[in-house]
Amino acid sequence: MAGAIGSIIPRLAELLNKEYMLQKGVKPSIESLMKHVSFILAHLEELHKVPRDQLDGPKRQWVTLARELLYDIEDVLDTFAVRVVGPGQEPDVGFLTKMACKTKDLIKKAKTRRKIAGEVSGINNELNELKNLRESYKVDSVPNGATSSPDPRAMALYHDMTQLVGIDNASDEVINMLSPTGNDEKLKIISIVGFGGMGKTTLAKFVHDKLMKGKNFQCGAFVSVGQNPEPLEGVLMNMISRLSNKLYKAVLSSPMDRPLLIHKLRHFLQDKRYFIVIDDIWAEKDWNNIKHAFIDNNLCSRLITTTRKVHVSQACCGSDDGIYRIQPLSTDDSKVLFYRRIFHHKDGCPHELEDVSKDILKKCGGAPLAILTIASLLAKKQVQIRDEWYKVVNSIGRGLTTSSDAEGMRWILYYGYNDLPSQLKACLLYLSIFPEDYHISRDRLVRMWIAEGIIIHTTEHQQQNDLVELGESYFYDLMNSNMIQPGDTDDWDRSKITTCRVHDMVLDLIYSLAKEENFVTVLDRTGYASPQGKIHRLSLQTSSAVHTIPEATVPKVRSLFSLSSTINMMPAISCFKILRVLSLDDCEFDESFHLKHLGKLFHLRYLRLSCSCVTELPKEIGNLEFLEALDISGSSIQELPPTIVKLRRLKFLGFSYTLQLSDRISGENKFSNRIGGLTSLQELSTISIDEESEVDILKALGNLTELRDLDIMFGSDTLDMEEALVDSLCNMRNLRKLILNSTSDEDFLLGSMEERWVPPRHLTVHRTLDFIFPKLPVWFNSPLDLQYLCYLSIQINEMCQEDVEKLGRLPVLGFFEIQINMARERPVIGAGAFPCVKDCRILEKNFGPVFQPGAMPKAEKLMIYTSVRESKHINFDLGLGNLPSLEQVIANLFCEKAQDWEVKKLETILRKAADIHPKNFYLNVIPDDRHKQVDVIPDDEEQQSEGSCDKDTYDFSENEDIPPTDGMSNASS
Repeated sequence: MAGAIGSIIPRLAELLNKEYMLQKGVKPSIESLMKHVSFILAHLEELHKVPRDQLDGPKRQWVTLARELLYDIEDVLDTFAVRVVGPGQEPDVGFLTKMACKTKDLIKKAKTRRKIAGEVSGINNELNELKNLRESYKVDSVPNGATSSPDPRAMALYHDMTQLVGIDNASDEVINMLSPTGNDEKLKIISIVGFGGMGKTTLAKFVHDKLMKGKNFQCGAFVSVGQNPEPLEGVLMNMISRLSNKLYKAVLSSPMDRPLLIHKLRHFLQDKRYFIVIDDIWAEKDWNNIKHAFIDNNLCSRLITTTRKVHVSQACCGSDDGIYRIQPLSTDDSKVLFYRRIFHHKDGCPHELEDVSKDILKKCGGAPLAILTIASLLAKKQVQIRDEWYKVVNSIGRGLTTSSDAEGMRWILYYGYNDLPSQLKACLLYLSIFPEDYHISRDRLVRMWIAEGIIIHTTEHQQQNDLVELGESYFYDLMNSNMIQPGDTDDWDRSKITTCRVHDMVLDLIYSLAKEENFVTVLDRTGYASPQGKIHRLSLQTSSAVHTIPEATVPKVRSLFSLSSTINMMPAISCFKILRVLSLDDCEFDESFHLKHLGKLFHLRYLRLSCSCVTELPKEIGNLEFLEALDISGSSIQELPPTIVKLRRLKFLGFSYTLQLSDRISGENKFSNRIGGLTSLQELSTISIDEESEVDILKALGNLTELRDLDIMFGSDTLDMEEALVDSLCNMRNLRKLILNSTSDEDFLLGSMEERWVPPRHLTVHRTLDFIFPKLPVWFNSPLDLQYLCYLSIQINEMCQEDVEKLGRLPVLGFFEIQINMARERPVIGAGAFPCVKDCRILEKNFGPVFQPGAMPKAEKLMIYTSVRESKHINFDLGLGNLPSLEQVIANLFCEKAQDWEVKKLETILRKAADIHPKNFYLNVIPDDRHKQVDVIPDDEEQQSEGSCDKDTYDFSENEDIPPTDGMSNASS
């Protein structure tokens, strides 16, 4: 909860530090307000560490009152920001107009200051009452929630091995990872990582017991650390008690601190082959405090750790090689576990329950504990009725799974939630605004978090980064904590995730918590759950007009998310007085719904209109002076109104290809004037430029000095266009992503860009493949100037080996695509070149590249182009065996003037390279269709070609005109 309203203190501090002409006596009131709020936030932070059901009634009531009062305080501050501070004066207006507006504005702001002064005074009175309640309710005595909760992992330690399902393959993989490599007898550590309830503890215990039974180890132990570990001395003592009863008695007789216990453990283990499992590590510091106990005695000792957190597993292993990411149970294994728990037999399910069983198992997502939890709930029903099972299906993911049978799963998930910092808790709860199985865009989610005020700078270090970067770090923190699941990867940087989804069991938890805290109110097909007070965030997920929302409940709504809903079920949009986030997706509008009322939502920071029925953006959009993100990409809007230029704070503008960007309109309403006025823009959707008259648009882009992402689609190209583009690019020193595409068949040269433009130092994506640089630009002479470049797609007219070596020194390049029109020599990729490239595409139509040992050590995908006829004249060895990580090769063969036997011969060589490669990579050979002539094989030449492909490589120059035998021509079929 504290994370959701964590911006109060910084905003109060800003109010005090800046000159806002506060009413007399207001400043001391605000100082008092800050002290009270700081105290309340600290108490809420402590109380939220305790499960709500473990708080007595008075404490729960105090939490509710405190939460609502903090919301009210933040609303007052937001109103002050909107009505008094404002976004700044509109530039370029006449003197008389400016004076008239200023006079009117001063009168309006004076009234607002008086009103806010009264509200601050009233809030201080309420805070004093809350303080008195805190004392009478004894809120200061916070119970320790960790001691009374059951440990759901305990059941994993006592499973009958014969009853475990789907563990054989996983245990074999872990045991294989533990096996020694060659003569290496060093201590080997692996870490099992995964989502709560996936069976990490069960798997580790199974492997431990299996290997200890084989008498491969002289001693072993299985100990747990936990989220709220006892002093680590206790963990060490527990380990000692399981390793040696004699040693345990010795350390009991004389109390020892942690360093001495570690010393005793090291001494005991130094001459023994041991196997120890450290289960359920939550923090790196816990691992760092006990890892020194495990001596590497070169006796093939083994250590397993389990954790939910990727960064903890990396700390344990030191690299990703030792990490085992536990996988969900297969569909078949899930059925066996589910049916066996309910019907005591894997084939015991009645036919009429099979379909609903599939739905239940889909929601469980292969998590063993989730399956057992739901199965236990159903097993208690005396009569197995299909409709009753469907009630369970509908309850999962809606916070309704409150049966005592679900407590084990809930506790496991609650541990993970409770371990999160307050701001991450708020970020996670915000996800309950989305429906189940919804693929959530990372960028969209971060913008909504920012608009809501959930993400704020809390440290000096964070203030050095912008809120978008901070929001992305929160997104990955949730993913690394296994609270959300990764979805799609970034087209430009495969190491980044662009979407996520929430596991149904996690969604069940956060729906429940969001309901308890009145964080999100959901109206879906199951109906409308009345909130415990004012609605703060509203999610509409039904098209049924049966359920309506009372107008009196919405004035305090901050976020409104509507998916496939009928808009007339809710009050007029103007009733949402303090709305910050409005997201309408695939909604149906009737005639009574007027978008012009959007202009009354003065607090709005984020607006998404992704509805095909929206055809026009009202001119009143210009009133939204605090709007930072506008997304109309899924609408039918074809033109931006002139008032768009008033959105001085707009940082993101997303629109569809149907938007008309033509600059043929003369005067002030030209699009170039509108887009050029949005000087705060950081991200801009694809702009289509297809007429020379639109050069002014390219020039106007030069005003967008804060722009980070620029994506332009050209339909034609002239020298004036290129000059205007380069002039604008030179002003964009914050640019991180540059994408220039073309729909024309003509060759466009970028000579001016090569000579005049210097890439910004933080550029990460450069894609200009549809355009031609005469030679490699000079910017590549110093790779450290491009130290963040991770994606490069470029076309060079003429290139030499020295140019290849320059590109090979780019330090973090992960995707490399280049088209070389005229190579002076065959490109050679040398040792150490392209150290981080995983996806490489080299379009060189003559010989193809050569990879030397040590080149591209991480390359997994390779696409090459080569000419069959030209390849005859060289020793055709690409050196694919020198690429150790290779998984896939696509070879495009240019077959002009080539005969069938020559094409098949080259294909055979490539297939042999795949066969002998350590990874036996997937090979796809794609010849073009320019070799359809029939080969005539002279009788007297057949014998000369026999056995010619027994070599690792084939030199066509030796027998240039000799076709293969019939046997050879079929070799690649």
